[in-house]
Amino acid sequence: MTTPEMKGYGDDSKLAEHISDASLENAPTYRTRREPPELVRNFTPEERQRLETVLVRKMDLRILPMLILIYVMNYLDRNNIAAARLAGLEDPKAKGGIGLTSEQYLTALSILFVGYILMQIPSNLFLNKIGKPALYLPTVMIVWGVISAATAGAQSYGGLIAIRFFLGFVEAAYFPGCLFFLSCWYTRKELGFRTALLYSGSLLSGAFSGLISAGITNGLDGARGKRAWRWLFIIEGVITIFIAFVAYLALPNFPRTTKWLTEEERQLAIWRLDEDIGEDDWVDSKNQTFFHGMKLAFQDIKMWILVHIRLLLVYQLLLTDFRWFFFSVSSQVARSRIFSPPSSKHSATQTSSLSSLPSLHMS
Repeated sequence: MTTPEMKGYGDDSKLAEHISDASLENAPTYRTRREPPELVRNFTPEERQRLETVLVRKMDLRILPMLILIYVMNYLDRNNIAAARLAGLEDPKAKGGIGLTSEQYLTALSILFVGYILMQIPSNLFLNKIGKPALYLPTVMIVWGVISAATAGAQSYGGLIAIRFFLGFVEAAYFPGCLFFLSCWYTRKELGFRTALLYSGSLLSGAFSGLISAGITNGLDGARGKRAWRWLFIIEGVITIFIAFVAYLALPNFPRTTKWLTEEERQLAIWRLDEDIGEDDWVDSKNQTFFHGMKLAFQDIKMWILVHIRLLLVYQLLLTDFRWFFFSVSSQVARSRIFSPPSSKHSATQTSSLSSLPSLHMS
């Protein structure tokens, strides 16, 4: 039943409590949205629309180009092993290679995703705790650039496997970290398009990786006594590290701590997210505990859907690798049976059989 005291509680009123006169123990609480900041509250709809358009454009120009460039390097460092294979990675050690078989190369290609899967969730939990994406993401980039460059020093199959595993382990922090970072700046209706633009970095890396690899492998094979595939890892790793240092200066953390926003833009950026999801996304590290984030994740049905999809993809990948391994082994066994020379015992039996045949004389 509506009481006189409850009248006037609208959607735009402050957080309020109504205590029934009938009982203090069963006092109902009525919660509504919080009121916007003073500067945002005084905007007319036209002024807010104009300022929000300017704000989103400024965010796009300051954030997206660097994130896309880093994602391009993320894919280049991950997939340059294919170009290295053509540049002599599988050659024997006497020719400057490692001496890999086809099965060993495929294992080195796949082991990266083991580390990649293991690190994605812990990385975002840690990023949510420290709340410094402008520091965390470039630092992760430096680490994987060093690991990628260190691939040039691999001398054995075991060393290559270890390097590829840790490369995937570190690179896993970037894409989920970017999604977390973008969600702290854009509303839900804006996030899909920005995520698509970020993902376009993988397509750009595929378009230019062949040209970059061809320029390195054709011009530096044998330079300073190193094969072209080693120079490929060194140069792309150094470029990654250089871009990471630039990212320290280009990327912001969160709207409330960004200096290149005016006070009006800062309050509007914070209020847009508050209005969109009902609360401020990130306040300080004291309120961002691992267990709180884990609890929210386990309560989200979308997380369980994504986990099942990821498990299906991993199962399909492992099944494909097993089929390829079984087919390779079966082919090698079949070839060995067809082309293997006859044993000495079998040869002796054939010789004795031929000698027992009657001699043919020409009349």
